[in-house]
Amino acid sequence: MARVEVLREVQGGDVGDWRLCFQWCCYRLDDGPQYGYRFVWRRPEDGSIQAARGQARIPSFAWATELMDRAVKAGWGDRDGDQMELVAERLRAAGCVVDLGSGYVGWSDKDAAEKGSLTAQGIQDAQLIHEWSH
Repeated sequence: MARVEVLREVQGGDVGDWRLCFQWCCYRLDDGPQYGYRFVWRRPEDGSIQAARGQARIPSFAWATELMDRAVKAGWGDRDGDQMELVAERLRAAGCVVDLGSGYVGWSDKDAAEKGSLTAQGIQDAQLIHEWSH
């Protein structure tokens, strides 16, 4: 069973009404974390999320694109959970320890740190993991 940690969110609609939200999330699964987007509804009474078994009715394409555009303007609408996995694999192949759940990228021990060296691409990859994990 997955536990979902919401990392970023934009909301549509009016305060006091049902609000459609677009979220960047970490899905904490039994076999490790996965990252991705979702749409959810928040209740007007208390802002809690409506449980809908992974489905949220989106009234129109315009609503969806408006929320996605807001995410882009907020600086997080370009994230890609599949790309995070590929980058993590590349860093691990270079000898790094990668914890997607916390955004940690480093070396396994002092000896590995002294012998290891990241390329410019590796440094960029480590920054992506850190930024997108939060």
